[in-house]
Amino acid sequence: MPKLEWEGIVVEEDPVIAISREAAERAVSLIVMRSRRRAHAAALLGSTAESVCRTAPCPVLVTHPQEREWAGLSTNEIDLKRILVAHDFSDYSELALSYALSFAQEYQSELHLIHVLSPADHQHTDVGGLESRTEGAFQKAAKLLDRVIPAEARLWCEFKVAVREGPPYREVLAYAEEEKIDLVCIGMRGTGFGMRALFGSNVDRVLRQAPCPVVVARPLKPLSVAANNGEKT
Repeated sequence: MPKLEWEGIVVEEDPVIAISREAAERAVSLIVMRSRRRAHAAALLGSTAESVCRTAPCPVLVTHPQEREWAGLSTNEIDLKRILVAHDFSDYSELALSYALSFAQEYQSELHLIHVLSPADHQHTDVGGLESRTEGAFQKAAKLLDRVIPAEARLWCEFKVAVREGPPYREVLAYAEEEKIDLVCIGMRGTGFGMRALFGSNVDRVLRQAPCPVVVARPLKPLSVAANNGEKT
């Protein structure tokens, strides 16, 4: 194993601000955090990991105690068999897919893609034709999901595509349990802390309850780039 180069940094400051700033200043490619499972009442206010995921200048890998482990603690071997991408056809989902493909190629993992329909996506008043049109919504989503897979990736990676209906976080978590997923990749929009953030977004809920580590995909944004754009990291 190659020698690991590392640097210890101690900062007396709000952890969310300090972690995001230090990562930006050092052009960090990935933040890795350990987050404890939280009671539902405490989870309403979020955790440091969830807050960092909203402000980080790079992707964040969040792990929890008592989850499905795939990194050998003593051997340093990686046994990453199945990766799940939660995909809603946004740019953030495409970013999550790109990171998942990198992991899958490096560790020869099986890649799963899931898209979740809301009931409103195919509600109709014509009861007689509801079943066929509902099936059409699922089939259309499945075709779109299949198209996001790069042609070259099909040569070296095995894919599975799933379309479900319901609250996105619930369906992603259920699929991860059923398929024994080792890593979930998901995109997060924005940095706001409005009411939706306070009471938990889909990403927050996946972070809190996933049976495995979660990568929250964010664009790489070193301090210099953020400063030029007039943004705060």
